[in-house]
Amino acid sequence: MTNSSAYQNSQPGDALISEPMNADSSAVPVSPNEAQPTKSLPLKISRDEMNLAEFPLTVLSKRSDPSVKTLEFSDSVKGKNGDVINRKWIITGADKFGLPTSSDDEVLLGLLKLTADDGLRNPKIFFTRYELLKILRWTTEGRSYVRLQNALDRLSGVRIKATNAFYDNESKLHSTRNFGILDAYEINDGRDTRPSFFTWSEVLFKSFQVGFIKKLDLEFYLDLQSAVSKRLYRYLDKHFWYRSRMQVNLFVLAHEKIGVSRNYVYASSLRQQLEPALEELKEKGLLSEYEFVGKGKSTDVVLVAAHAPRKTLTASTAGSATSTEQSSVQPTDVPSFTGTGSEDTREHLEQLLVQRGIQDKQARRLVSGRTVEILDRMKVVISHFDKLVESGSHLVSRNPAGFLYRAVERPFEFILPTDKSTHTKEPRPQQELSLEKRTVASSEGTPKRKSSKDSQIDIEVSYLLERNKVLDALRQETSPDAVAVIQADVENALAKLKAHISPRRFQEAVEHGVEQRILEQNGFPDFDRWCKDHS
Repeated sequence: MTNSSAYQNSQPGDALISEPMNADSSAVPVSPNEAQPTKSLPLKISRDEMNLAEFPLTVLSKRSDPSVKTLEFSDSVKGKNGDVINRKWIITGADKFGLPTSSDDEVLLGLLKLTADDGLRNPKIFFTRYELLKILRWTTEGRSYVRLQNALDRLSGVRIKATNAFYDNESKLHSTRNFGILDAYEINDGRDTRPSFFTWSEVLFKSFQVGFIKKLDLEFYLDLQSAVSKRLYRYLDKHFWYRSRMQVNLFVLAHEKIGVSRNYVYASSLRQQLEPALEELKEKGLLSEYEFVGKGKSTDVVLVAAHAPRKTLTASTAGSATSTEQSSVQPTDVPSFTGTGSEDTREHLEQLLVQRGIQDKQARRLVSGRTVEILDRMKVVISHFDKLVESGSHLVSRNPAGFLYRAVERPFEFILPTDKSTHTKEPRPQQELSLEKRTVASSEGTPKRKSSKDSQIDIEVSYLLERNKVLDALRQETSPDAVAVIQADVENALAKLKAHISPRRFQEAVEHGVEQRILEQNGFPDFDRWCKDHS
């Protein structure tokens, strides 16, 4: 198993004990509710809004230069129709408070944690400062309360002008928006009974509600040592959802995605800025490897995930990170598999189908209301279609789009090279078992020389056998309470899917999601990674 499980299974609450107040604290009255230590906090999972994960919001230092009032970032992506979209992301700070700093990113994720704990139901969130400081692992001395209020001032004062750079997950289009982060906040220090609160901006909270957020491991984030590592983690965590390998121009990554100073104008100096962060992410289990290819302005960074939470789709989708915004869309909730998140999976599949000649409306109809199992099968069919096109197969030469449409319309009736002649008309959770049975049955007759197809099936069965063995062991080690929490989380994530499928298939989807979550939380690899490890 990968070392990613080390941070996923940590218990942060053990280290979060109340600290004695020092002399500085006398200037900051604290509510009795804030002053009392709570029991050990559970593993912290926050959220990240994906527009904010794509571009920086803050400077990389803990202090901002008062003379610098604006940050600007830009890139180019391809839209749904293939047109190049030039995006610009401009951040301005309030004159009095300045631009947000790197520690304000931590506060932002802490606020998202509080909002997620509240169920993403209301833009106005009540909290205590003590509670938020504990989430952030900050001390509970007076200076921390001042530091927190300064961060809230900066986050309330910042404005973002996103020109073609705000992805609206409701319309599935890039838009131009001018918006803030927080509309208001109020701090009450314990001299009355009113709690403190903050209020998200309307634009940002709507993005939460339409599902353009994903889970983020706050413990892993807070464990990182540098601001570059933290910013890079958020960016990669977004893009590693649907692929395990990505390639991006060094200058785009450093200047436009991380926010490294533009004073670094040479590839060698940018490498020096990024390499410590890349090494830290590799050491902590996010990356398995990375390398720099090319020279000068054409230098690219190739990044490989140590444990991709989903199977990679095709080799063609593992290209530059700036290819399409749809390719960077991620699930709302569980990285492995979600209901609202599956909307983003469907959006990505729509994009793949449109790129291969299927009309927008047809693509939308093909993926609408499909279960995760069907969507996964559709990905495999698309991958096989790409291989047929690349090889010049006569099967697709006359009408490639028509062939693909029929293939993905009923993906489990389409026979792939790895399938036997027997196949089911609809997906069943027992397919893994039936595949195993078919392979065993084929070996009971007269011994024959195995074809490459049979060998591939043997590999798949070996993977499934090991997967099921590991899953059985993990289920025994996982407490019923922990399983119940995971199941409730998956059911909540799949709420939108529930109306589109039968109760039986919904329950099957939940069971599959729970299994996947348990496996991924403990670092069990996907099929592609497993094959590489066993080759």
